[in-house]
Amino acid sequence: MNPRLETLLKAFVLIASGLMFYSKISDGTLAFYINQRFAWLSMLAVLIFIALAASLAYRAVQARAQVQAHEPVTALNEGDELSLVRAQVAQAAHQQHGQKHSLSLVGLGLLALPIALGFFTPARPLGAGAIESRGIGLVAPDRPGSVTQAQRVAAGPKNILDWLRDFSRTANPDEFRGKEADVIGFVYKDPRSKENEFWVSRFAVSCCVADASALGLLVQTDQAASLKTDSWVRVTGTFDTGEFAGEQLPMIVADTIEPAEQPNQPYLYP
Repeated sequence: MNPRLETLLKAFVLIASGLMFYSKISDGTLAFYINQRFAWLSMLAVLIFIALAASLAYRAVQARAQVQAHEPVTALNEGDELSLVRAQVAQAAHQQHGQKHSLSLVGLGLLALPIALGFFTPARPLGAGAIESRGIGLVAPDRPGSVTQAQRVAAGPKNILDWLRDFSRTANPDEFRGKEADVIGFVYKDPRSKENEFWVSRFAVSCCVADASALGLLVQTDQAASLKTDSWVRVTGTFDTGEFAGEQLPMIVADTIEPAEQPNQPYLYP
């Protein structure tokens, strides 16, 4: 491949990478991939991609200018055998240097593939399909630096992660009997659940979707069969003791189940 063309293609791939990241930041879908506290790193990546692309484009322009500057000299000295040999040696050295950093069209295509997927694949958060391959978590132990009880009260009703943390503090699910729940999540139907049961679920993300873990609360309701998998719902009710896969656990007996909009931040952050 022509070294100048190769450099320009590399610059194009870098610019496209930066634009792809920026599009995810600007339309709010970046949160579908990474923890929101790392969003600033993505913006930094955009700036780095653009800077690298500009550097490569400048090198391509400079290389072209150097070739044009040497062309008249070569023409004037084409009768001089010594000058011709020197020019050939210099050209061979330049080509050898370029080959050390060469990248095939296949390599460029592999780099461009994730960019194309980022632009043309609809962005959406993990859902019920991902739970089938990862399984669903029934507890969520507290971690250092996690939200305190006072912060939870100030933030409003407990979410799924909050309840599972509370469950992890006791081995007796009966302690939660009669407590009121008000949670939002998407519908997941486990084949091991009963016909009048479903899971109201969310994903917890520490860093990015690669480490996402599915969390859920078992819900008992006569509406279970009519609820569409992956649809977002708001469930209110009281806890009772239920059973799943031979294990006793707190279960919401639903009073109301209402359709809900997918939150702008669909994941929960430990």
